[in-house]
Amino acid sequence: MAITDSLKEFWLKKILLPKVFRIDIPGYVIGKFYTLQGQSVFVRNLFLSEPFFVYLEREVSEEQGSVGLSKLYGVGKRFGYRFAELNRLPKSEIESSATLAFKFIESLYAESISLSIDLNVKSLTLDTVDLVVTRLNGSGLPLTVGGSAGIWSYFLGDFDNIECGVRRSLGGNRYLLVSAPEDVLKSQGMEFYRSRGRPKAEGKDYARFNSPPQGIPRQSYDINRLMQANLFNYRKGSLKFALPDVRFVPVELSLPYELESAVGDDIVYKAAKESFRQVGIGLSRQADSYLFLSNMLTALGYGLSGIEKDADVRTLNLTGFPWYRTSGTSTFPIVRGAVEGFLEGQAGRTVRIAEVKSRVSDNSLKISVVIVG
Repeated sequence: MAITDSLKEFWLKKILLPKVFRIDIPGYVIGKFYTLQGQSVFVRNLFLSEPFFVYLEREVSEEQGSVGLSKLYGVGKRFGYRFAELNRLPKSEIESSATLAFKFIESLYAESISLSIDLNVKSLTLDTVDLVVTRLNGSGLPLTVGGSAGIWSYFLGDFDNIECGVRRSLGGNRYLLVSAPEDVLKSQGMEFYRSRGRPKAEGKDYARFNSPPQGIPRQSYDINRLMQANLFNYRKGSLKFALPDVRFVPVELSLPYELESAVGDDIVYKAAKESFRQVGIGLSRQADSYLFLSNMLTALGYGLSGIEKDADVRTLNLTGFPWYRTSGTSTFPIVRGAVEGFLEGQAGRTVRIAEVKSRVSDNSLKISVVIVG
C-alpha cells in the first residue's frame, strides 16, 4: 500500500523537519508525535540493545518454556497498544493511520516495512526487511511481533481477538508479520500466542515525572554527541555502536518494567548483563570505563548520570531515570545488568553491585548504584 501524497507531505513537515523524535536532550529520548488532526503528545523512550531481546527470549525459553514466551508476547502486545494509545493515533481512517504509524516505526526499526491491509477479514500484513530482533531469531515476541498485534488491535478497537504470527519470506532478512483474528491466522497455517486484557491508560504522572528538567548541563552527552565522536552511526532503520556493530532500538519506557513484572527480574538482569557485556568487550578499552558508562547511559535516555568515587567504591547516580507506575517496587534489573555487564566486558573481571537505592524527588526518579570490585 503506497503512502498518499498528503501523507508524504505530512511525514516531511510534521515528523522529519520539526525533530518529533528527539535524541538531542541529554538523559531523555522524547517523542512528540503529531497526528493528522494536529494533536501533540508526550512519550518518553529509552534505548535497549537488539541482543538484549535475543538473550531475553532465549533465557525465557530455557527457563520458562512456552508459558514464559506467551508472557513475553503479552508484554509486547500491550506495549504496542500503549504506543498507539499514548500517541493518540486516529482510528477514523485506519489504512492511512496504520500506514503512517508503521512508516514512523520503519525509520527506527527496519530497512523497510510495506503494508497490506484487508479490512474485510481484519488483517494487517507487514512485509519487513531487516526488522530489528526478528531478523536475528525469526521472532521478537516482546517487541516487533507482540507490538504489531497491539497496534493493529488498537486500530480495530478489539484487543482480545487480534494476534500476530511470523513467516519467513524469500529467505534472508525478509519476514512477514500477520496480525489478524485467530481463525484467519489458523487458515494461513501460522503459529501464534494469545494475550487478553488491554493495558490501562497512563495518568498525568507519566509526563510529570518524565519531562526533562530546565538547565541540563551543556557538557552532558546525547546520541548526537556520540555520533560526532564516531561511536554511533545511523542508517535507515538502524542505530548502531560503530565499533562492536551492536544495534540499539528505542522503546517506550514502560517496556522494561513490564518485562520485569512478567518474567521476573533475574531473567531481565541476565539478558541486560550479557548484552552490555558484549558492548564492553567489543568497544576498545576506555581510559575511564566508569565515566564512559555514565556518559553512554545518559545518551541512551537513562537520565542524567554521574560517577562518585570513594576509595574502592564507586556510585553511579542516575537523575531522571524513566519513571513508571511500578517504579516503587522495581529492582531495576536492566540498570544492574547494564552496569555489571559493561564494566566486566571492559575489565575482564567480576564487578559487583552492592546496593541500588531509588527515590522520587523534585518530580524526578533518582537511582544510586553502588559498585564494588
